[in-house]
Amino acid sequence: MRQIRPWTLNDATALFSWLFLGHTVWLLVGTTSFVSLILWTANSLQFQEWTAYRIGKYLTSATGATVVFESAIVPNWKDGKIRFNNVRIYRMPQSELEKFERHAALLSTGQTLPEEEKGVEESEDDPLAGVELDEEERENEVLKKWMWYNLMIDRVEVSLSLIRWLDGKGLVQSADVQGVRGVVDRRHVRWDPDVPYDPVAARHQYTPGDFELEKLTVEDLLVTVYQPNGFRPYPVSIFHAQLDRFRKQWLFYDLLCATTITGAFDKCLFSVHSPQLEKSVLQQSWHIDSPKRGFRSHDIYHYYPFSKQDPNGVVIGGETERFGVLTDDDMKKQGYKRKSRLRIDGVKVDHLFRGLEGPPGWITSGTVDVCADIYIPQEAVEADSTELLRQLVYELTDSIDLPQPVILGAGKGELVVGGGSQREEKKKNDQEDMNSKKFVMDVDYRFKETKASVPLKTPELSYLNSAMVRPVVGYISRNKAIVPIKTRVVMDLSNFDGSWSLYDSTLAERLGEKLGQAFVDLTLDQQERNRRLKRIGFWSIKEMSRNLVYIHDMMRGTSRGFWSYLGTGSY
Repeated sequence: MRQIRPWTLNDATALFSWLFLGHTVWLLVGTTSFVSLILWTANSLQFQEWTAYRIGKYLTSATGATVVFESAIVPNWKDGKIRFNNVRIYRMPQSELEKFERHAALLSTGQTLPEEEKGVEESEDDPLAGVELDEEERENEVLKKWMWYNLMIDRVEVSLSLIRWLDGKGLVQSADVQGVRGVVDRRHVRWDPDVPYDPVAARHQYTPGDFELEKLTVEDLLVTVYQPNGFRPYPVSIFHAQLDRFRKQWLFYDLLCATTITGAFDKCLFSVHSPQLEKSVLQQSWHIDSPKRGFRSHDIYHYYPFSKQDPNGVVIGGETERFGVLTDDDMKKQGYKRKSRLRIDGVKVDHLFRGLEGPPGWITSGTVDVCADIYIPQEAVEADSTELLRQLVYELTDSIDLPQPVILGAGKGELVVGGGSQREEKKKNDQEDMNSKKFVMDVDYRFKETKASVPLKTPELSYLNSAMVRPVVGYISRNKAIVPIKTRVVMDLSNFDGSWSLYDSTLAERLGEKLGQAFVDLTLDQQERNRRLKRIGFWSIKEMSRNLVYIHDMMRGTSRGFWSYLGTGSY
């Protein structure tokens, strides 16, 4: 072009617009590739240490925790991600950090800890007694009141999306975390007993930019947790975890709805997964309702494993609706996405029921197996396209006065849009249907070797009075294996908005209430059984004594039977 005519302002503007538009589209669509190229260029120019330092400083100021990259940040061109190796995240006083590092070094070499450092110094007046703080740490109120942690991560791989960041969902789109080691220290955390706990106030308030990951994978995680009030340290490990969605605003809810999580909590295995049942079991269970006489469905003779099976193979979600559990198709018809199962075996009760009111909080020792089936409702973004279209049509017709109803479509399932009171009534019914989709959890408890103590003060509970306290405590302590307890908890999804734990979501309170009612019902049931056994026993002794007297009289010949009264005229 320059050989024909000189460059003009239009040519320069067009070239600049083409370059700017191309790089903008590249930045929006391929954010990870764009950032990877910048990192590769910085590493080639020997700026990797400066880049890691600046990114660490930015993350430290944004999160409140110190983030240090001990290795260079390199792009992973094969998987299209950015890799961080040897990442350290901590929020802890420097003196405690050095002490934990010293303990880890001694334990790794097989040496024992010094006697003066084995014990844990805790004071009710000053929870930070024995902790050395410098000038900057003394002024940090978050460091003094919130929990401490020191985590070392071997590898983190992330993919970025600028479009999601512009939408207020954070820059990170997905993350893979491998090899996490560290400690979580909460020994200095205290609560004011004069201030009642408000779960709503404790929830996280949404701010634009909170992370909303589309996928999170965690492998090989092991941390040691230190709790306040002299509670024993215990390890928490995750072997493998995969979450299709992980949001800061719905953190606890997304953990319950995870695709799969396997790990150990205080040496007790736990898992979150989708329950599965073979189709052959369902086909065999059909014979339960068979009208044929003498046919038993549990007979092994009627089971033929080589018959033609359903191509689906496995039912995800459980048995058929006839047996009390819905399949995936049936759940979707009722507004539920899928079912998740949380299972933990042999966990000690002091982990689950500490601080709860009622009978669960009275248990001092024992173990429990928990199996919880969670029915996950569909959210608005996951609703059927027809429902979304219907909602859009009603929103558009809100501002239009229609003199008579309008039918959109023909045949079965047409959309009928009415005017006036009909439209308002239809909107009200749709709103009630949306609100009816609740979070449902069916929990099965199996207690073993439980012991309970009488509380100093009887709690004011609707299902419990002072006369039932000691019988309930006696029932819990006397039975080595309590009858399996099954409860159901139904909650609104709004309770999980901003909740990060069992307590601020009020799930722990509802589980404790249902479990307390179950203990009271079991105690009353046992008392009624004992009362009936005593009544039957007294009746049996009475009848046995009468029969013995009759036999004795008959053997002596003094008994008066039917023939003795025959002809006397007295009846």
